[in-house]
Amino acid sequence: MSYHGYGKGSSQREEGVLTAAFTGSHGWFWRNRTGEPVTITLKTEGAYTEVKRVV
Repeated sequence: MSYHGYGKGSSQREEGVLTAAFTGSHGWFWRNRTGEPVTITLKTEGAYTEVKRVV
């Protein structure tokens, strides 16, 4: 399986648009390095059958 990275960093707030570089499966990963709750809002559009949450 190949890997395509879009970037990583550390911040209090991020927003933007991601356009997939290829067809197929895509995943996103967030790590909360604090003890505080984190809210992530994901808005999607496109041709897909499901969005999975993996914990």
